[in-house]
Amino acid sequence: MIFTGFSPNLTGRDTLIALSWLLFPWKWRSLSRGDNPRKAEDELKKYFGFKSAYTFDSGRTALYFALKALGIKEGDEVIVQAYTCVVVVNAIRWTGAQPVYVDIADDFNMDARELEKKITDKVKAVIVQHTYGLPADLELIMRLAKKHGLKIIEDCAHSFGAKHDGKLTGTFGDIGMFSFGSDKILSCIRGGALITNNDNLGEALKDCQAGLKPMPGKIIIQHLLHYPVFYIGKALYGIIIGKAILALAKKLNVINKIITPEEKAGKKDQAFGRALPNALSAILLNQLKEVDKINEKRKKIAGYYSLKLAIVSGKPARGTDECIFLRYPILLDNPKELMRAAKNKNILLGDWYNSVIAPRDSVLAETGYIKGSCPRAERMAERIVNLPTGRGVDKSQADKIAKLVNSFLEK
Repeated sequence: MIFTGFSPNLTGRDTLIALSWLLFPWKWRSLSRGDNPRKAEDELKKYFGFKSAYTFDSGRTALYFALKALGIKEGDEVIVQAYTCVVVVNAIRWTGAQPVYVDIADDFNMDARELEKKITDKVKAVIVQHTYGLPADLELIMRLAKKHGLKIIEDCAHSFGAKHDGKLTGTFGDIGMFSFGSDKILSCIRGGALITNNDNLGEALKDCQAGLKPMPGKIIIQHLLHYPVFYIGKALYGIIIGKAILALAKKLNVINKIITPEEKAGKKDQAFGRALPNALSAILLNQLKEVDKINEKRKKIAGYYSLKLAIVSGKPARGTDECIFLRYPILLDNPKELMRAAKNKNILLGDWYNSVIAPRDSVLAETGYIKGSCPRAERMAERIVNLPTGRGVDKSQADKIAKLVNSFLEK
């Protein structure tokens, strides 16, 4: 099978690290606390050349505390693009602020031309999302933010290592936010981080992190079990046994849910607002060592798609050489037909985001989004298909996928 999601960064080496925490009793006492989170923060500071880096249990927790550090409070408004994840919206709402949605441009990022129309006296900050690892129109957005005195948080959940005019995403705004979830560029299944070069913000984030409770041991074990379950499940997926293993593990809560039912309804769950566990940080450290290698592989696969596909619908604002392409997006009038055809050939394509606020079964009424307010985002959500770029995809597989897409377009 060729997978777009299903933990595309998962390796045997990371699985062995996870198993060492699960099977060696002498490591159990340090599942939660230890030196690895601080080591990961030091590596992040070196990578980005920033003064401050702080880890959290997830990107959503990190985003929430980024907003709190910026002083966002009840009655404020925060601008965010439509075509985003419900956990981003939740982080805004849980500060007491309200999200203000801006439509997207052809590159799946915030349309900077629409941004200024949404700025009012209540707007205090803008969350700039770099969707699929394609950097947003940072020049215009930063110019507008400076003009109106707005704070900028860069949502780099998709774009760790991507650059804009030679400068890493996450280093343009007041705070850069990163996610290390299961389908991200770097993955320790559950994790997030914030970086800043502002001393005052650094101190505020330090205080936020210091107040975090440790993640419960049961939840840490669920995250660690994700590795052997998915490693075996993916290997055996084509012979039904793998599907059964994954389905049973989810049903029995052996492994974590990426987004919980509570979050889809706009509510906090028990895992929110915790410290990044020591055990998961060990896996993050391992992946940080080779992030540039991982990203170069993604660039090559994306470049191959661009060369071979009859259409190219993922349009970065500039050339693709600085984009990461967490997934390669294309737009079709009948995406579900292509996904079914691909599945018949043992290819599982993705559909981030097939809703203007993802996932599709989120309670839209809780997000404050008004249907029809961002028509381009709604149209693109109905037409999206993602092609895989993960470390398990090679050139021959990318060629197989490109030929399938092209043959589908010729019908």
